[in-house]
Amino acid sequence: MHIRTYEANDREACLAIFASNTPPYFDVSEYQFLDNWLTKKGQGELCYESNAAETFFVLEIENKVLACGGYYIPKNEKRANMVWGMVHQAAHHQGLGKQLLLFRVDEITRLYPLHSISLDTSQHTFRFFERLGFRTLKCIHNGYGEGLHRYDMLREKNIS
Repeated sequence: MHIRTYEANDREACLAIFASNTPPYFDVSEYQFLDNWLTKKGQGELCYESNAAETFFVLEIENKVLACGGYYIPKNEKRANMVWGMVHQAAHHQGLGKQLLLFRVDEITRLYPLHSISLDTSQHTFRFFERLGFRTLKCIHNGYGEGLHRYDMLREKNIS
């Protein structure tokens, strides 16, 4: 297993990971946001001007991208927000999501030691994040689309 920084030629693999998880983990309406994120990351640009930094990674096994995820740092905030963390549906329940999440947490802790870590996820995965130290701040019914509820979560303590 190898985790590395996203490159433009990883785009199709990341879109395939998204497609493999849509539904139930993502709503099809989210595709355009991921597509925009990947395009900007491939160009080495920030996707949103409101961010001070944006980072994205892929996890590969035997040169095949099986997971991806990143984070961004909003300007003027002591917070990192996890984004687009996903594992190809065929590789679920192998610990890849946990490895990628902990890798990102470790990087944030090293680079931004005073920052809390936030994320949003659905009812399908919020318990995974709870087991890794995140707590639910609020739940928005149908927050991503019909039948797909949004859980806003926070991790204040840096634990691995």
